[in-house]
Amino acid sequence: DVTDTQLFEHFQQHYSSAAMAKVVKDKNGVSKGYGFVSFLQPLDCAKAIREKDQTWLGQRPIRVKRSDWKDRDFGTVQKKNKKEAKKQKRFG
Repeated sequence: DVTDTQLFEHFQQHYSSAAMAKVVKDKNGVSKGYGFVSFLQPLDCAKAIREKDQTWLGQRPIRVKRSDWKDRDFGTVQKKNKKEAKKQKRFG
């Protein structure tokens, strides 16, 4: 399985504006086989879509496409990450 850190580093080494990466997991902590990467610069996002689609990460090929989710700013992402870290700290 690929971790959040591995996914982030896979993109960060080529695109300096990669801001966050998250592998989606089920209740048992097992990867569901997909994840998300956020970029601060739209050009890096477009470049990653062109260059990284159908490349390999670990033992699996990856698909790279633009999310259908509404646009969010980096401040919102940071706020959510802080909230999740605080929650995890509280509940172990």
